[in-house]
Amino acid sequence: MTTPQASTAHPLIGVLRSGMLMGLGWVACAALAGGAFGALWAVPLLVIWVLLLRRFHGAVEALAHGLARDQAPRD
Repeated sequence: MTTPQASTAHPLIGVLRSGMLMGLGWVACAALAGGAFGALWAVPLLVIWVLLLRRFHGAVEALAHGLARDQAPRD
């Protein structure tokens, strides 16, 4: 059973939620690696996380620009 709000939500919201979960997963992974193996393992994981987050942000921005371009102009 879905709520009316979930069915009317824009697909971009789902993409943003996925990105948030992706970001939290990498931070948790770095924290666990840092606790188990030390900072030498945590730092590269955080660097990878930042690079992926920047790429994700660029993809979401490109999607938003594409959606805005496809929308009909409002009067």
